[in-house]
Amino acid sequence: MNCQKDDLLIIEDIKKNFDDFFLLIKYIMSNSFRYEEKLPIAQLFFLQQLKEQGEYKVSELAKDLGITPAAVTNLSNKFVNKGFVHRYRPDYNRRIVMLSLTLDGINYLEKLNKIKYDFLEETVSILSKEDLRNITYGFSKLNYALRNYKNKTIISMTKEGKK
Repeated sequence: MNCQKDDLLIIEDIKKNFDDFFLLIKYIMSNSFRYEEKLPIAQLFFLQQLKEQGEYKVSELAKDLGITPAAVTNLSNKFVNKGFVHRYRPDYNRRIVMLSLTLDGINYLEKLNKIKYDFLEETVSILSKEDLRNITYGFSKLNYALRNYKNKTIISMTKEGKK
C-alpha cells in the first residue's frame, strides 16, 4: 500500500513539474524572443515536421500532427502566403496535395532554431555537467515512455477501427 502511495506522489510530482516546465517555456518563448514574427507552437511543429520529412501528403501530415486535413490546409494556406511552404500536386496523382518547405521557410526555421539553441545554452549554463547529463537521460527515458504510449494508442485505435 505504501508503494502505491509513493507511486502516486511521484506521479503527482512529475505532473506538477511537467506543467510548470511547459508554462515557463511558453511564457519565456512568447515574451523573450525578439524575432520579426512569433508563431504559435502548433505552427512551429507544422514547419518542423515539414523540415524533417522534406515533403508530406496533407493527409499524412494531419495524421502525424494529430489534426484534421482541413486544419493542415488552413495552416498551409498561411505559410504559402508567407512564402514558407510550397503546395503542389504531383504528376503521378493529381488528387494528392503535397507540401514542402521553401528556402524562405527553411531559413526561418534555422533562425528560430538558433534562437532556441542560444536560449537553452544560456538557461542551462547554471547547471553542472552532471545535471545536464541527468536531464538528457531523463528526457530520453520520458520520450521512450511517450513513444511507447503513442504506439499502444495507435494499435488500440487501429484494432477498434477494424471491429
